[in-house]
Amino acid sequence: MSRSVAVSLASLVALTAAAGRVAAQRPAADTTTLTPVVVTATRTDVRPVAPLVTTSVITGDQLRAQGITTVKDALAQVPGVFAPQTGSYGAQASLFVRGGESDYTQVLVDGVPVNDPGGFLDLANLTTDNVDRIEIVRGPTSVLYGSDAVTGVVQIFTRDGRGGSHFALGGDGGTYGTSNLDASWYGGGAAVGGSVGVARHRTDGIYAFNNSSRSDVYSGLLHVAPDPATTVRLALRFVNAGAHIPTNSFGVVEDSNQFHLENRFIASVDAGRRLTERLNAHVVLGATDEHTESADLPDAPGQECDFCYNARAGVYRRSVDARLDYAATPALLLTGGATYERQRGHESGADAIGRTLRAYYAQALGNVGRAFSYTAGARVDDNSQFGMFGTFRVAAGYRLRDGTSVHASAGNAFKEPTFDESSANAPFSRGNPALRPERTRSWEAGVAQDIARGALSVSLTYFAQRFRDLIQYDGAPPDTASPNYFNLAAATANGVEVETHTASWQGLSLAASYTRLQTKVTDAGVDAGSGATFVDGQRLLRRPTDLASATLTYRPGSRAALFFTTTYVGNRVDIDFANFVRVEAPSYTTVDVAGNFTVVERHGTVPALTLTARLANLFDTHYAPIFGFQAPGRAILLGADLGW
Repeated sequence: MSRSVAVSLASLVALTAAAGRVAAQRPAADTTTLTPVVVTATRTDVRPVAPLVTTSVITGDQLRAQGITTVKDALAQVPGVFAPQTGSYGAQASLFVRGGESDYTQVLVDGVPVNDPGGFLDLANLTTDNVDRIEIVRGPTSVLYGSDAVTGVVQIFTRDGRGGSHFALGGDGGTYGTSNLDASWYGGGAAVGGSVGVARHRTDGIYAFNNSSRSDVYSGLLHVAPDPATTVRLALRFVNAGAHIPTNSFGVVEDSNQFHLENRFIASVDAGRRLTERLNAHVVLGATDEHTESADLPDAPGQECDFCYNARAGVYRRSVDARLDYAATPALLLTGGATYERQRGHESGADAIGRTLRAYYAQALGNVGRAFSYTAGARVDDNSQFGMFGTFRVAAGYRLRDGTSVHASAGNAFKEPTFDESSANAPFSRGNPALRPERTRSWEAGVAQDIARGALSVSLTYFAQRFRDLIQYDGAPPDTASPNYFNLAAATANGVEVETHTASWQGLSLAASYTRLQTKVTDAGVDAGSGATFVDGQRLLRRPTDLASATLTYRPGSRAALFFTTTYVGNRVDIDFANFVRVEAPSYTTVDVAGNFTVVERHGTVPALTLTARLANLFDTHYAPIFGFQAPGRAILLGADLGW
């Protein structure tokens, strides 16, 4: 262990020990933990008496305490989720959930989808700034959210300001020239409140040249309740980010003038009105604008450049979703709604592309007694490009008296083609307007057990999925006038997720998970050769067979916390693009340590002062989540926060 790591660990231990001595002088706080309502799972805040689908919730307070600044890193602790990045900070990051494709998870911010049409989303610049919580629903969710919610939904909620007024100013810095600064305010009450956040992230990156990245994030939310029957929430988020990328498509560091820029604006208006004692109306307006520029310019003035490019693109989504919730009985909620969305995209040198969709959905959510819950939903999407597509989901859960609960669900989902797949008109990329959506059918069943009144909880979920009509690129169509994209491939992805949580004992608590995944290509389509994306009978690319994560938390008192997180990623199939052959990427394990200690507590106008420390990749493990692209080594970040 290096001297810097030893000193940092010693500092963390000393801070925690000091907090323990302070806490010993005070009586322990009496706390009660309630199971959170996962709104994303049913689009209502009704609490089922028994679990229906598999969900996870990560609070913003948890993320800030551990020094986690990106959604990609936050999701690394969620079962069934793999979010690899192509090298250094700011490089493209993908999202694989339960073995699905990287565009099979819909990501929303305050109810607004931020994926490109067709599901693609680069997670690199999606941060946890001013976040209240992140909800993750695993399994098909198209019945509620339409296209792209094939293997799951991730929804990020901005802080709404309830719970008193708070102002915070903080930052940290350290290895690789990294610095993170943020200022935030949130406050108000039930009638009026909100939050505002500004954050600045910078790093020089892990490579010797052309590797700096930056991200500036501005966010805010205003909630108003003009009367007891009405609520309105306005949420805004703007991201201005850029990354210099020195690696080629093989991961070799050789380029001194390649970069990617991104501007993303997200806005939502969420309004609700209680019309009668039983009937509520709800409307959500959403808008996302994304502007990107990706370029590889000559490394020197006048230099010849065979593969240089400078591509600008924009994606715009405008949507309105309206629904009615009717409480047919105290134990049965009926929901009916409709969605309209307009999608538009453009690339430099090409005409703008657009399409519209209309959707109609209905859902029943009910409880029977104090032990049984159920839901059933159906949806029809009408897309101007591919026409009608229907989806459904049914689920049921039962809670036994001995702390055991069981649940099962089944449903289908779909992903619309991307603009390029359906409409491209380039020399080697001709779109196919006759493409059908990619589709899936899946089911899951699970059991959970609470032991000693919640002192220990263990859950196990089995899931099975069949993917059909996967869109493939065919580089050798029958003639030059034929399209290059077709619905050809098929695959399966089955697995088991195990989770366990303990209550706090003497300040110690543990959260751990394990996922075993088996994927198989059942139809390779036109793919052939050693470097093929799909190979009959073989595994899908970049899906680890095993995923495991464990976080041990130690809280000696209210003024300090220490976190030890271990993450294991098993072997997976990838492609060595330098030689264009399939390879098996080796497994790896990383260990992160984080801690914080409140040196001075808030008193009147005197702010609380909290010291923070984070050691990412403590043992400097050398690994590549994407084959050929080395991940960051050990990083030490030290900082401080002021809170009023």
